[in-house]
Amino acid sequence: MKMKRYLLTLAVMAFVLGMMNSGGSAEVLFKDYDVVVVENLNVPTGSPAPESSGLQMAEKAVYQLSRYSEKYKLFDMVVKEGSKSKEVPAGKKVLIIKGEVKEYTRESVGRRIGRSFIPGGEFTGTAAFAAHYQFVDKESGKVIYETDLRTGATGRNDTVEYAMDRNGEALAKLIMKYKGK
Repeated sequence: MKMKRYLLTLAVMAFVLGMMNSGGSAEVLFKDYDVVVVENLNVPTGSPAPESSGLQMAEKAVYQLSRYSEKYKLFDMVVKEGSKSKEVPAGKKVLIIKGEVKEYTRESVGRRIGRSFIPGGEFTGTAAFAAHYQFVDKESGKVIYETDLRTGATGRNDTVEYAMDRNGEALAKLIMKYKGK
């Protein structure tokens, strides 16, 4: 009886330890890249998003990627496409980030007015931003990875601009995950 109990305990421990180690084995897709270039996001015609939202999101992505890159040593250089301030050095492996705006939901005035009549309703408004991103190897032109990121903003920060900031941060965290940091 003691032997069965011992073997069962050992089997459960092996299972638990095996599951713990399997969670940290993410692919390292962006490990070899030294430079990242962010292109302006495309805004489809007929979208509620203004034309400037693609440029604005690219700038927010560059800011967040620069911040994370400085803190975690992700890339040697983070550049927005068309930027004249920095030239990409020769011999560096370049990752290009392309994207398209998928959702642009503004906060509504009605929600803000309604919140004042709801007890504790000051945090009920929402705004959202979503984009489809492609990560392309500059040398080969092949798409390495694609993903959709959607972020929302609620409460006092219920603006699309804040949701875009969070989307840039989610993009930086995704790259950090696949960079192996």
